[in-house]
Amino acid sequence: DSKINIVVEGCCHGALDEIYASVAQIEQRRGVRVDLLICCGDFQALRNEDDYTSLAVPPKYRAMESFYKYYKGEKTAPVLTLVIGGNHEASNYMVDLFHGG
Repeated sequence: DSKINIVVEGCCHGALDEIYASVAQIEQRRGVRVDLLICCGDFQALRNEDDYTSLAVPPKYRAMESFYKYYKGEKTAPVLTLVIGGNHEASNYMVDLFHGG
């Protein structure tokens, strides 16, 4: 059996810990291994508070969340993750990864 299991997530907002926990629940509940996670829009790859200057959201919606832990190497993504940027991105970081990362 050569099925590929893909999870699609919308509007991540940097909350990778919660998303990866949901992927683990899906794997456990269905008895499968997820091969790919696709995050569609508003990924918000905030590495530190300096990234807020290039984030196009009102200040009341700014939250560091957990992306920075993966960026710093404190945590490792448990599944291959593809990001499709949206209109609420830290554009200074995304421009550094113009051809992907």
